[in-house]
Amino acid sequence: MIQLLPHKQAQPAEADPIGQSATQERAMKFKFGNGDRPLEGYTIKRGVGVGGFGEVYFATNDAGKEVALKQIQRNLDVEVRGVRQCMNLKHPNLISLFDIQFDADSQGWIVMEYVSGLSLRDAVEQHPEGLPETELNRWFGQIAAGVAYLHDHGIVHRDLKPANIFEDEGIVKIGDYGLSKFISCSRRGGQTESVGTFHYMAPEIGKGEYGKEIDIYALGIMLYELSSGLVPFDGESSQEIIMKHLTADPDLSVLPPAIASVVSRALAKNPKHRPSDVRDMVRPLGMDIDDHYLLVRTAPAKPLPPLEPEIAVNSPVSEKAAQVPPVVRPAAQPAVGFKSRAAQRSEQAADRARRAAHRNAACDQEQYTSLSYD
Repeated sequence: MIQLLPHKQAQPAEADPIGQSATQERAMKFKFGNGDRPLEGYTIKRGVGVGGFGEVYFATNDAGKEVALKQIQRNLDVEVRGVRQCMNLKHPNLISLFDIQFDADSQGWIVMEYVSGLSLRDAVEQHPEGLPETELNRWFGQIAAGVAYLHDHGIVHRDLKPANIFEDEGIVKIGDYGLSKFISCSRRGGQTESVGTFHYMAPEIGKGEYGKEIDIYALGIMLYELSSGLVPFDGESSQEIIMKHLTADPDLSVLPPAIASVVSRALAKNPKHRPSDVRDMVRPLGMDIDDHYLLVRTAPAKPLPPLEPEIAVNSPVSEKAAQVPPVVRPAAQPAVGFKSRAAQRSEQAADRARRAAHRNAACDQEQYTSLSYD
């Protein structure tokens, strides 16, 4: 049974809406601290992150409601226009945007939903060999539902990646869908984007094409990563990663066949060869999404192939599910000529570690690229 409606899970004591760890929070320098009121009607409790557009704070309004305040420090007019375009969007898998306000210095602030759970980046790091099947379905099904809703309303996210996706008591929420995208690998006062952003960029972005196909591509990258723990295209610099997006084929042998087929279509170099929409993409996985809400499938459905031989463990989504006995799945036989998945993971992990040692130096040499609304 595929359950797209999330079940409630135990959460860590505290996290933040952009996926920063507590150690990172302590190391950051924020302009405002506990008790400050840079925006009328809101009291800051603590800083939670620094992004390409400014600082993000956990705050409460005068009525006691918890919110996140995101300061806009660049291209104010462009960002305000983009956020206002998205303020009326309401979906359980999107972080809600409540308001745009301006402080005494005419600085723009986005008032948005505060999400206290893990980011997808956290989840991926906790499962370096790929998420368990149930967790993969739970995360990816809800991500797909949120992206489909954006596309239905004429919005292309343009920066889908694990660092922009969070969960709140098991409900997956997509953030940063109302902002234009500035991608930089230089270090200028902390206002930068990680080289990791390039791992999810469709080839046509370099030509200034921003159709919904780039979100389909990013979904394919994330599905690959959720299943294997690896990104399909990696490198020591952003240029190397981008070149692989343009010319290299992903290694699909590390994926179960059903997922490999979906990823192969989603990562087509030609946008016209990708699935026509999100629903078309996820249909082979047995996931059903509609325009506004997640669907719960109660009829039996064929499960996704397991990543490794395993004994299926019942998900705590309902008492009924808890009564279903475990199912022993046989080990999948590797195709002739392919390395074992463990060997592939080991080799790719070693290669990724080597690249990481050089990445910081390479990052400083990158050119700044601005990707903004048309």
